[in-house]
Amino acid sequence: MKVLVTGGSGKVGKYIVADLLRDHEVGVLDLRNPVGAHTSYHRADVLSLSSLTRAIEGYDAVIHLAGIPHPLDLPGEKVFQVNTIGTFNALEASALSGVGTFVFMSSDSTLGFAFAKNPMSPVSVPVDEDHPLRPQDPYGLSKVAGELLCAAYARTYGMQTISLRAPWIWVPEATEVEFYKSLVREYDRWQNNLWAYIHAYDVCGAVRKALTAPPLGEHGTFFIAATDQWTDRPTRELLKRFYPDVIVPDDSYEGRESLLSSARAGEVLGFRAAFSKDDLFG
Repeated sequence: MKVLVTGGSGKVGKYIVADLLRDHEVGVLDLRNPVGAHTSYHRADVLSLSSLTRAIEGYDAVIHLAGIPHPLDLPGEKVFQVNTIGTFNALEASALSGVGTFVFMSSDSTLGFAFAKNPMSPVSVPVDEDHPLRPQDPYGLSKVAGELLCAAYARTYGMQTISLRAPWIWVPEATEVEFYKSLVREYDRWQNNLWAYIHAYDVCGAVRKALTAPPLGEHGTFFIAATDQWTDRPTRELLKRFYPDVIVPDDSYEGRESLLSSARAGEVLGFRAAFSKDDLFG
């Protein structure tokens, strides 16, 4: 399969590109030169539909990662514009080029917790795809908009579109790993994150599963997360302390299970996370 990865030079994109190169013809679309081997490089801005259309022509599938990764460093209008218009342009260019599969890297920020301006609690746990989306920030809003765009293009053009809602993606790099260890020590400052994460290698696995998914007939949205949460505390203890009003099912959370459920991704895509923080910390 000939696959184009937008944002393929980024922190996560480079892992996806390296993984796909094992048995696919892979192109990278980015404003930065890619790292390592690749089939072809397209320097393009996602805000330019004409540039994207030229780059995407001839590809069978698009993995869309390009965009601003959080709302903390740039004005809100910039974050929303780049992410939303960029996703529209990538979908439009894919439709014009006859791309069969479009995988959108969405986020658990669609839920609204990560960058909430006002306190929030989960409506229910485990948190799955039926949970309400209540973003209060431009990044989360842009991901919701991206998912709606994917659904519209699936309906209109019959394109297979899949959104992968990833939480914090942890990469196996020394400086990052030291930062992750500091998070564990200060876990009580990160309740808005729901202490959810996923190893970059598992993101690669989820992308592979999305590329070979059976026909869905409509847009598919899936949470993908590590099976555990990243603190050293039992999940029930975290819920009792930080989200005391949430009703916890009696048959759940005997250990450090994640608050995000990847069950639907398992049932439909055959995805299950294989890595944990222990693989990073050694």
